[in-house]
Amino acid sequence: MSPSGALAAINFFEADVEGGLGPFLATWLAGAAKWQPEQVGLVMTVTGLVGLMFNIPAGALVDRLGRPRMLMGAATALVVVGTLALIPARHLGAVLSSQFGVAAGAALIPPALTALTLGLVGKDAFPTQQGRNQAWNHAGNVLASAAIAWLAGQEAGLAAFFVFAGMAVASGLSLLLIRRGDFDQERAHGTPSRKTEASIWSLLRDRRLLLLCLGLTLFHLGNAAMLPLLGQRIAKFGNGNATRWLAICVIVAQFAMIIVAAAASLAANRIRRSWLFVIPCCVLPVRGVMAAFGWSVEWLIPIQILDACGAGLLGVSVPILVADYTWGSGHTQTALGTANTFQGIGAALSNVVGGVLVQEIGWSWAFLGLTAPALIALGIALWLHTVDCAASTAGRIK
Repeated sequence: MSPSGALAAINFFEADVEGGLGPFLATWLAGAAKWQPEQVGLVMTVTGLVGLMFNIPAGALVDRLGRPRMLMGAATALVVVGTLALIPARHLGAVLSSQFGVAAGAALIPPALTALTLGLVGKDAFPTQQGRNQAWNHAGNVLASAAIAWLAGQEAGLAAFFVFAGMAVASGLSLLLIRRGDFDQERAHGTPSRKTEASIWSLLRDRRLLLLCLGLTLFHLGNAAMLPLLGQRIAKFGNGNATRWLAICVIVAQFAMIIVAAAASLAANRIRRSWLFVIPCCVLPVRGVMAAFGWSVEWLIPIQILDACGAGLLGVSVPILVADYTWGSGHTQTALGTANTFQGIGAALSNVVGGVLVQEIGWSWAFLGLTAPALIALGIALWLHTVDCAASTAGRIK
């Protein structure tokens, strides 16, 4: 099989594995364990913070070891064991322990997959291939969410676990499609050696990378809690089967993300790539307002389509931007791990902030409150675009 075909299979089956239960975790804890929103937010925040500790070391491990396929297999195993251990767990300690393994594996998968893609196709073809990767990833999520929606009426919350286990087995097998000779170390790093004098601290002196990381923090502070809170709102007020509706809105978002990923892969080589960060930051405040006032379950569909245009586009653009800013340093995956750390900080804080806002000021105002950091992120994205243009102009003059 060609490298592109192998990457398609890996991304398709890895889709439901990378983040564990993802948004279904909140619904599972609220429904099966009867937890309150603040308790759910606490678990998601603590496990998110633990995951932050692994992001930079995970990227550095990929840069140093240079065996991304092996590392992806190990990471998948960690996520599977941690997620399945959640089934019998009801107490805080057991739930937290099960999710620590998920956090460690989830931190390792993105830099390993990025390094694998770069090592197979090279830097010039990476933007196009990254869009294809994300399109196949979202297609896998469509299949997984459709299966969860169909099983939800028969097995309730356990549907997500059954589908997750099947996708995990397939993702492990798909890694075997990569032949050893297909991967090239120099293509993966932009340098023939993994040992370079550059450090992550020298990389962070680039204002573009710093602005990207700060903007990502604020974006995910406003974005991460929205879907889990929507699921909890359905579960609390009984507007239908929460697991089934959550699966349906995820399916809609994933279909939209396939289109967004394909369009982004084409646009990445035709427009200044910093626009791929500005656009999601424009969309998120609109999504927050719709979530605040759209109480009917049918509103989940347009809300999640906007998520495709926001967070879905970031899934394509962040690795591309990081590769652009750090190429040839030998620390691209360490820098990506740093960016993922900043994203994780925002996401972890978002869940606890969202839970507290619901308790203190109610559901509608909580969603409106989450739009505030999104507006700040938009300002930073526009600043990054200006800096990026200036850096490109200076490079041409030199």
